[in-house]
Amino acid sequence: MRYRANNRRGFTLIEIMMAMSILLLGVVGVYAIFAVGLANHKRAVDNTTASVLAGSLFDDIAANYDTYYYDRNQNGRPDLSEDKDGNRVDDWFEPDANGRLRYPIPYRRGYRYDVRYERSIEVPQELFVTIKIYWEAQGSERAESFIRTIFIKNIEAIDGR
Repeated sequence: MRYRANNRRGFTLIEIMMAMSILLLGVVGVYAIFAVGLANHKRAVDNTTASVLAGSLFDDIAANYDTYYYDRNQNGRPDLSEDKDGNRVDDWFEPDANGRLRYPIPYRRGYRYDVRYERSIEVPQELFVTIKIYWEAQGSERAESFIRTIFIKNIEAIDGR
C-alpha cells in the first residue's frame, strides 16, 4: 500500500485574510499619524511665515518710519494703513490699476496685518509697536501678535509734535 504524501504548500484563504486585515490595521494607523503630522506642519509653516513677516515689518518700520509708517494724526496707527475710503480694506493693501500694492511695504499673499503704536512717556524716541498678523487656516481666521520696542530718531519732528 502506498501512502500519498500530503505535500500541500502555501497558505489557506483564512491565513491570507488574517494577514491582510493585520496589515490594513497597521496602514490605517500610519495614515492617521500622517494626517495629524501634516496639519501640525501647516500650522508651523503659517506661524513661521507670520513671525518672519512681523520681523520684516519691524525692520521696515525702523528704517522707513518717516516715509510709510508715520503717525501724524497720533491715533496709534500708521496714517497710510487707515481705511480712509471706508471699503473695509486698509489703504496700503489696496492695489493700484496694475494690481500692485501702492507702497513697497512687506507683504505676503494670504496674510494681512494691523500695526499699532504706543508712545513712551519717559523716552520720546521710544515706540512700542504691536503687529497682529491674520491668515486663513482650516476654514477660520487665525491671528498672532508680535510686540517690539523701536527707537526712532527725530520722531517728534516726523510726527509734527
